[in-house]
Amino acid sequence: MKNKKLVSAIRFFVSVYLVSAVLYLPILLSGRGISSAVTKLAMLLITFVPSITGIIFVYRTRSRDERRDFWRRVLRWPVGKTGQALVYLFLFPCTILISLAVSYHFAGKPLPFSNVLSLFRDWRLLLQFLLVEFFLGAVSEELGWRGFVLDELQSRFRPLASGLLLGVVWAFWHTPAFLIPGLSQYEMGGIFSMPYFSFLITVVMTSVIHTHAYNATGKSVLTAGVLMHFASNATLVLFGGIFDAFYVPSLFWIFQPVLTFAAAAVTTFVSSSRARAVSARQAAGSPALRT
Repeated sequence: MKNKKLVSAIRFFVSVYLVSAVLYLPILLSGRGISSAVTKLAMLLITFVPSITGIIFVYRTRSRDERRDFWRRVLRWPVGKTGQALVYLFLFPCTILISLAVSYHFAGKPLPFSNVLSLFRDWRLLLQFLLVEFFLGAVSEELGWRGFVLDELQSRFRPLASGLLLGVVWAFWHTPAFLIPGLSQYEMGGIFSMPYFSFLITVVMTSVIHTHAYNATGKSVLTAGVLMHFASNATLVLFGGIFDAFYVPSLFWIFQPVLTFAAAAVTTFVSSSRARAVSARQAAGSPALRT
């Protein structure tokens, strides 16, 4: 069974990469970024590849009850896990804001609030921002990454290894975006720049945190996937901008992976400690071990 699930995970990864590559091809060949209607449509479809693929795999590999459970975990708040959920939800915005504040301080500039103020002065613009970041930045990916494939990996590997493996695949899936003019990733500095490698490290560490959050909230895809992803993206866009308007101080690309690594280390330690405590309680309550 474990080997079957690992094969399913590999097939999922291959499918996501192949479909994404086909859709990326016209954008890359055009050499004009996402300036035309065709390339914009292709980019829109690419963002939904992980989630659409995840849903397809759920319906191909899981029972009716497991499918219902999948949608329950996607749509419902994890009842009884509110404390853990809130801690994890605020974790990414905190690391981003601290990294931004420190990097702007060393650059001799104040943390900019102009984008935040302009959004909150126009409710229509704010609503548009929230919907775009929620659906195109979070829902479009998380039903695949956390909704489907994370369980497949955890059936074979420990949470830390599962988070790292998924993180590597997830991080490199974004690589073509660093080659496309007009996208935020391209404006960061393009491929093989310091921001690119910083991004890769940050995403891998982020995946580890997502994994611990997923397990701590009863496998809540809504919390540990969609809402955490949304909170991270929304915070960075609010203070860094989007597309060709994106800007953060260069030191951000040093502070952010360091802080995310530290957060991943802490959450790994806490999760491991809780797992050992649960195992100890279960062992103490086992009839075979009572004296």
